[in-house]
Amino acid sequence: MNQTSSKGVQFLLACVSLIYLFIIGSISVLSSLYTVSIPSKPLLAVALSLIGLLAIAAMLYSRTHFITKFSCMLLLPCLLPTVLLNFHEWALIVPLAVTCLLMFFFSGVAETPKTIFGTVYLLLYVLGSLGFFLAASLFSTQSVSTTLESRISDSGSYRYSLVNTEDSSGGSTKIDISPNDMDINFSVISFRAEGYERTVYIERPVQNEISIEWKTVSRQDVTAELNEISDKVIVNLPKEAKSSLGYAENADVYLRDLSDSTLKNLGVPDNTDVLYLNGEPCFRSYIAVLEDYFSSSERVSSVF
Repeated sequence: MNQTSSKGVQFLLACVSLIYLFIIGSISVLSSLYTVSIPSKPLLAVALSLIGLLAIAAMLYSRTHFITKFSCMLLLPCLLPTVLLNFHEWALIVPLAVTCLLMFFFSGVAETPKTIFGTVYLLLYVLGSLGFFLAASLFSTQSVSTTLESRISDSGSYRYSLVNTEDSSGGSTKIDISPNDMDINFSVISFRAEGYERTVYIERPVQNEISIEWKTVSRQDVTAELNEISDKVIVNLPKEAKSSLGYAENADVYLRDLSDSTLKNLGVPDNTDVLYLNGEPCFRSYIAVLEDYFSSSERVSSVF
């Protein structure tokens, strides 16, 4: 009975190593798809250290279990993307790297395969780092971009970033709009969605005086404003939305032909976010929703 209980406890503790492997893999995947943001680096380092100590303690008790040995052998290669993509974030890298190394060396795997895998992983890290930083240097540009400010809309759904770029041609000022509800937030770390940015303003050279303001405008008021500008405003609805309204895929859809109830059914909220630049609207969430600006198919991925 005691032996069965001991095996059950060992199995449960072995699953802790598997869970830690899942955490390491998840951070690597999220790092490749999102930008890591750390509100408090000391707090993150302490939290990851405590989690690491728990994983090490569970590993030491179940070090001979197959699940533990399997998990410990995969930790280091799974950690590599996190190291490469967040090389400047030592509060994130150091606790994870120390924990993974200790779990690798103190696991119950025999010395011979541990030596072989250790050599392979060392080469993987050296060659992977060399290839990554070489590629990064090839794709990098001479311009330097600085985000001057970033503010969230009243609804919390969008944010703008005011970016100044310095280059040999006098630089430029631009405003990017991004969705603010696609981030993944934890108490000690956040993963900001990237690749959805839509530039709504760009001007050369760098602009020193610029006024930006979010406002909330009703759906009916935006409709009236756009129809007042022109009665031939074409809305580039997605294919599925056109089909639901009975339009052919290549047909033009005019805003004047869409009733308020139709706009609501298409997802336009009662109150919309409008970004004003020097008193003039440069972004309307009304149009962003209708034309599905920030769909996953429009995302541009880049690790450099």
